[in-house]
Amino acid sequence: MTNSTEQGDGRDAADKIRTARLVDAHAGTRRARHKFLRYAEFRYRQFIKDPRQHPHGVACIHLNNWRECRDHFGFGGLETINAEIEARMLGALVEHDIFLRLADSSVVGVLWPGEGHRDIERWAAGMLDALGGAEYPVGARRVTATFSIGMCWFDRRVRGAEEALLDAMHLAEQLAEEGENRYGLFRPVKAPRAELGSETQLARQIRRSLQSNRLRMVFQPLLAAAAEGGRYYQVWARLMTDSGKLVPARHFLGVARRHELIGGLQRWTLRRSVHYLTTAHGSPSAVRLFVNVSPEAFSEPMFEWLARIRERHPEVGPRLIAEFELFDLENRAGETREVMQRLHEQGVRIGLSGIGEKHLGHRLLDEAPVDYLRMAPGFAEVLHDRAGLVGEFMAFISRAHHADRAVVMPEVEREEQVIEFWQAGVDFIQGDYIEQPRTSPERLD
Repeated sequence: MTNSTEQGDGRDAADKIRTARLVDAHAGTRRARHKFLRYAEFRYRQFIKDPRQHPHGVACIHLNNWRECRDHFGFGGLETINAEIEARMLGALVEHDIFLRLADSSVVGVLWPGEGHRDIERWAAGMLDALGGAEYPVGARRVTATFSIGMCWFDRRVRGAEEALLDAMHLAEQLAEEGENRYGLFRPVKAPRAELGSETQLARQIRRSLQSNRLRMVFQPLLAAAAEGGRYYQVWARLMTDSGKLVPARHFLGVARRHELIGGLQRWTLRRSVHYLTTAHGSPSAVRLFVNVSPEAFSEPMFEWLARIRERHPEVGPRLIAEFELFDLENRAGETREVMQRLHEQGVRIGLSGIGEKHLGHRLLDEAPVDYLRMAPGFAEVLHDRAGLVGEFMAFISRAHHADRAVVMPEVEREEQVIEFWQAGVDFIQGDYIEQPRTSPERLD
């Protein structure tokens, strides 16, 4: 057990308890919770400074029948049970593990990876044996308790410690519904459209997700023709169902637009992308992110926030590529150009997506203040089926390069296309054939 630390930063907290095996019993107090989260975030920051180290795990240990214990033995009896739980837990923790009694029902914590040989699923099985192996005395009576343990890895760049803990807690609560000793590791998977319900239900879920931060970012790498210049990724937001499944963008972006939620989703993605870029390991040119945006994503507070980011992290702007749809430039030219100009003043690079056959000689593209030109989805197949279009496309690439713009070809699905596009002069190719989107970018060595 420990008392709350004095005021200070995460490093102060780390110095005080870096060798402690901690279960903090100051349940529900703001000071204890702040102390724990501050230290957990310190761990997270230390972790992402060196992405080659072994991942850290976070866990939530949930007392399944805590309500029954409270109803039968009162709050005093439940406190007695929780004290015994903490005592048994301490024997199963190792140096540098840190846990917090968050509520009457659960304890959350950060697990130290050791030298990389620690198996957190084996740890969870051992913890269930330690906690559930014997009854708990409450005065002259004894009670059997069951537990659920949810676990999650720190995300290397995007998720902070608090968000990973929320995943672990959500999983533990789901497992607790079975009322048995169980553990599970949080693994996001794609969700079929049928699970999402009606458009109204999906719009409601989008709103809830934005309010509760139940969203995830996924990264898909772009393969560059030139080896230099760092790594490029396109990022998207993914919704999460109540069962923890990830919902692909194609299932909800249309609903978000119709219900005027697209700006909120894009702001969320922008903020998470900037967080990634401010914490990414390596040289300033190591990573660049394409982020889909529209004029709805930007307001005065958003521009003010970007200005503050630029003051603190001037290297971020050139690594962030705000990608607008050509539709916005064609149909909302005034406000779209104004937003582009203001982003350019913040040092942000600009991209334009959705360029199809009819746009190859479009004067609008020649005049647009952009750095990257992304072809429309399906254009790779159109080009493959229509050999007569190749010459026009190569002329388009030549004009783009003359204006110091890069051309991106999405949805490349075959090996021969890769060779053809390199030969044509395409700068970046992208597609599930090359690599599927995933919740963490590749390791930056």
